[in-house]
Amino acid sequence: MNLVKIKKINQVLADYFEKNKHVKRIRALDMMDCFVDAGIFNKEYERPGLPIRNVLRELDENNCLDLIPYVVVERKDKNRNWFFEPLK
Repeated sequence: MNLVKIKKINQVLADYFEKNKHVKRIRALDMMDCFVDAGIFNKEYERPGLPIRNVLRELDENNCLDLIPYVVVERKDKNRNWFFEPLK
C-alpha cells in the first residue's frame, strides 16, 4: 500500500470537488485522466480505470478504504463498482 499515492489521490479528489461543486458522485474510472495528469498513474494501461480499481481493491481487502474518505463502493454478487463523492 503506497501511502504517498493515496495522499496524492486524496488531494486530486479534494481539488476536483472544490472546483466542481455541482458533482455529487463520479465513477472512479472517470477520474483517471485527473490522476494521470497529476502523475499518480501512467497513461498506458490495458483496461480503462484499472490502476485506480487496483488501489481501491487493495485498500478494501486490507480494510483500509477509510484512507480515501471520498470512496463509495457498490458491492454486487461478482464485482464492485467504485465511485467518489464529495465529503459531507
